[in-house]
Amino acid sequence: MNKKRAVDFAIVFVCFALLLIAFVYPARTKYHEPLMWISGGTAVFFLVMALMDADDRIRLERTKKNGLPSESGMITELVLLSEEDTQLSVWELYGKTAVVIGRDVKENQVDIDLNTSPYASMVEIEHAVMNYSSGNWYIEDLGSKNGIQIKKAADDKIYRLSADTPCRVERGDILYIGLNRLLLR
Repeated sequence: MNKKRAVDFAIVFVCFALLLIAFVYPARTKYHEPLMWISGGTAVFFLVMALMDADDRIRLERTKKNGLPSESGMITELVLLSEEDTQLSVWELYGKTAVVIGRDVKENQVDIDLNTSPYASMVEIEHAVMNYSSGNWYIEDLGSKNGIQIKKAADDKIYRLSADTPCRVERGDILYIGLNRLLLR
């Protein structure tokens, strides 16, 4: 039990004790009705706060079961996966605000170069762009022939993105650029 939750439960206990004293000894307690209302309301408030903390803890445990790091939902890397789910390449995203995904053919500048990936022929020169805005990463198809699909970590479903429409991505999502799989972590 964390300290905040322990303090919340201690406050709930004290408020229920005051409520019980005001209820059992109404003649000996000055202002027993306001004391009962205030104690009861405070107890309910802190009980809800303690239970909300418990819900956060349950959510954290589910995140750990999914194999995702629990410290933060912040995306810091993009990993090219093989058919056997091994890492082929890793690109750092930390500190960047935009990255272009595609194939570097010396006449363009791409940040995520899939030129040497297993399915490079299915990747456009400038296939997609990822932008960081308001604490979230978004991916946008730049009108590519083969498009982009995304497997959301939240529901394990695969969605096809519309061209020129940004889609928010989260840690654990997998991007399909052509047949290349890029894990966001």
